[in-house]
Amino acid sequence: MRRANEEQGAFAEQLVASRYNLDHVPNEADWYDCVNPRTGTKYEVKSTHETLASGASGRFRLWEDQHHSLTVSDGQATAWYAFVLLSRTGEVVDVRRMKPSTVTEIVGGDWNRAGHSERDGRQYKLPADEVF
Repeated sequence: MRRANEEQGAFAEQLVASRYNLDHVPNEADWYDCVNPRTGTKYEVKSTHETLASGASGRFRLWEDQHHSLTVSDGQATAWYAFVLLSRTGEVVDVRRMKPSTVTEIVGGDWNRAGHSERDGRQYKLPADEVF
């Protein structure tokens, strides 16, 4: 499952880089995946399927520490989230950019402990229907 999520994430990052003429720099920092080479604007890419294997609606996993860094950068007008919505078969349904400040309005202060062994921190699971 983890490998599939990594492949999905890499696909979404490359898609966003191509769509917005960005450099894909997944190992440059842990709070963004792509950079506009002309302006330095950072993009954090999130992806999910419309419907998960369990039958539940898709949701984007946001991390509080990443969001904080994006929000600080957004204060200088140099950051975006890019959300990629996929069908159950992995086809691109839609892509939407959203300013971190707008995401802050949606999330409010509702961050929760993740409980993941591979990543410590607080998260927010943003339902896909709140983005699209």
